Amino acid sequence: MTANPIPIRNGEPDYLAELRDEGIVALMTSSMTDMRRASDYEGLDLALVDTTRMADATVKSCILEYTRLKIPTIALVPQHGVGMFDPSLPFADVMVVPARSGEIILRARRLLSAQPEKDESVVRAGDLSINHTNYEVAVSGRSVNLRFKEYELLLLMATNPGRVYTREQLLERIWGYDYLGGTRTVDVHIRRLRSKIEDRDHQFIETVWNVGYKFKDPSGW
Repeated sequence: MTANPIPIRNGEPDYLAELRDEGIVALMTSSMTDMRRASDYEGLDLALVDTTRMADATVKSCILEYTRLKIPTIALVPQHGVGMFDPSLPFADVMVVPARSGEIILRARRLLSAQPEKDESVVRAGDLSINHTNYEVAVSGRSVNLRFKEYELLLLMATNPGRVYTREQLLERIWGYDYLGGTRTVDVHIRRLRSKIEDRDHQFIETVWNVGYKFKDPSGW
């Protein structure tokens, strides 16, 4: 974990300062605007959702979005609001505020220690998995046999979903500057790759006409 790069605004509790001193990267969420900041910070460990400053519908939207982003949340609930807080929401923990100094640290440590370790060797996109330590690719558990250039194309695009690559960029990244063939090579390999990983229920690669290709953004699935 890295030091918390997120500034503490005037009037906020000292919870962020306590977490920052422990090397825990946290984001205080008091509005939908705050929640949208989550994507601006790499390595975000958890989000604090301040229910004292938001309407119930906004609290729900924030917690559901953090759940989609796989960012654990601690809901901060005032004593007078405990009976009205929706326990069915998928928050990871709830803390009644104001809380004693140190309580947020204990809760954050417990929460983060319970999080499963990320398997950095496997890239997953829906039913597609790419293991870049043993070069295995599978769709819905079915092993897919790819040629090396097909594998390199897939790994590059799958690790950058939504990014559009021109044929020239793909040719340069996968085949190198010195390759003498034309961009038609890219089209041929993409077509072969699609035939192996896609079917009626699985479409991963999109053609951007007159430009190139992109791997579908999982948020649009």
